[in-house]
Amino acid sequence: MTRPAPTQPTGIDWRSGGAPSAERMPLTRVTSRSRGLTLLELLVAIAVLAVLMSIAVPSMQSMIARNRLKAAAQAIAEDLRWARSESIKQNRPLQLSLDVGQWCYGVAVERPFGCDCRVSTPAPRFCELKRVSGADFPGVSLSATFTRTTFEPRRATAINGSLLLTSARGSSLKVLLSRLGRVRLCSPTGDLPGYDPCNG
Repeated sequence: MTRPAPTQPTGIDWRSGGAPSAERMPLTRVTSRSRGLTLLELLVAIAVLAVLMSIAVPSMQSMIARNRLKAAAQAIAEDLRWARSESIKQNRPLQLSLDVGQWCYGVAVERPFGCDCRVSTPAPRFCELKRVSGADFPGVSLSATFTRTTFEPRRATAINGSLLLTSARGSSLKVLLSRLGRVRLCSPTGDLPGYDPCNG
């Protein structure tokens, strides 16, 4: 009795050890399609970005205003200390003159009416040692209890007083000059980290 020959499954080549036959099995090509943003997704992203910008921009502006305020106060304090030191070094009185209306100050050798910080070129009242303009600190206003102070070389004393600097955002710093020529900074409102509150 003759047995029927076993049937071979489609796509299988029994002569090649059971491996799929490339001639009978179709090849499937897998393609990937990049998916873009829909209009709704784009609008949501823009709305989120707008919210973040509305939070970040005021914070950034406040930080810039505080930095300009600190820079202005530090500049005045350092120049007062420098004038005192130079007076002792040169053994002659040096004077720091202020113009609050024009927001400038300058350092020069003592003279009856001080130097004029508005003068930018050598002239009779030119501040020959140093001249600083408030244009370097935009948004910062200046007020003071004196228009000039003189540092004496022997005792390093000065005409005491204070200078108040205020930013466009309302924060302020005060530069205090003692009779002994010592300089310190304080915060009248106590809202600036790193500065002690002013007493009185």
